[in-house]
Amino acid sequence: MSNLLVVPKGFLGDIILTTPTIEALKLSNPECRITFLCSPKIAELVRRDPLVDDVIEVDRADHLSSWGAIGRFAAQLAERRFDRAYAFHQSPRTALLLYRARIPERVGYSGGLLSFLCTRKVAKTERLHEVIRNLELVRADLNEEIGREVDTLARTGPTHVSSFGRVRMPAEETLRVSDRVRQICEDQKPFVLLAPGSQWETKRWHAQGFHELAEMLLRSGFRVVVTGAPSDAEACVEVASGLNVANLCGETTLDDLTALVRWSKGLVCNDSMTLHIASALGVPTVVVFCATSPAFGFGPWKNRAVVVEKRDLFCKPCRRHGSRSCPTGTRACMTGVAAEEVFAALQSLVSLRETAAGGQGRLHVIE
Repeated sequence: MSNLLVVPKGFLGDIILTTPTIEALKLSNPECRITFLCSPKIAELVRRDPLVDDVIEVDRADHLSSWGAIGRFAAQLAERRFDRAYAFHQSPRTALLLYRARIPERVGYSGGLLSFLCTRKVAKTERLHEVIRNLELVRADLNEEIGREVDTLARTGPTHVSSFGRVRMPAEETLRVSDRVRQICEDQKPFVLLAPGSQWETKRWHAQGFHELAEMLLRSGFRVVVTGAPSDAEACVEVASGLNVANLCGETTLDDLTALVRWSKGLVCNDSMTLHIASALGVPTVVVFCATSPAFGFGPWKNRAVVVEKRDLFCKPCRRHGSRSCPTGTRACMTGVAAEEVFAALQSLVSLRETAAGGQGRLHVIE
């Protein structure tokens, strides 16, 4: 039985995009034991994945803060006697940690500062979706059948027909949902979920655009729910200002957000974690890409989705992961997409003509 250690990237969206890799490893070798090394913030989500056998929490500010701290934590990992480790990011501290833990096989991407400490280096293919890049890291350890599935994805990209490679979230029956969110989801009148936030300012479509879109949706007879992290409060207040919408910004847990996405008529969001949750749940999605681009590999995956972006800009994309402020000062990528365009994109995915009497809260996807 292979004892495997998986070291994903640190954000929740990255964890979601790693789930097909875990499935591929288990399908290739059902007897393997998979342990995740992740931050305490996302450990609970990972523990609820039925394909993950164990979780080790790592606090980078503590366990990886110095040479001595790395050595002590590496000694703890060495006691677990892992046969192989996969590092999905190129952190030099992670490379050093796995080396000092004396894990015999250490697989990582080439090009990192300490990638020479890996026993196997895999070139990271640009212009492919992150799901495929993750699968390519473990490709050599998959059986023939699953390997062919990975190769097909690399050639053709995601297909809605094949079940292989779907990203996953915890099962609905495991969700612990607040009373307010439960009430919203159980109401028979359908709603559209708007998520105007993102960790990076330049990845946010302007709040006025979301506000205008909310007005259009309300006129179409839909409820509108606005969600976001506490840091998105200002944008969410602007979106909801003067409108009869439910603004849940800063009031939802991950389980609440998952339930809202699952039961929404459709989602409109930025390049953010919410996009990947919608991919996992198969919810029709319109995503506005501002400073970044889906060509970087973080677009929708295996769900009906439309990407809307301002394309004719010399400065776009400006950075791979966005930034705190627009380098040119124009904010053109954030304000150049009209609400009418986003509304039309949503219409191309779902019926926006249902009423409270006839909608019954169910998805009606236009094939």
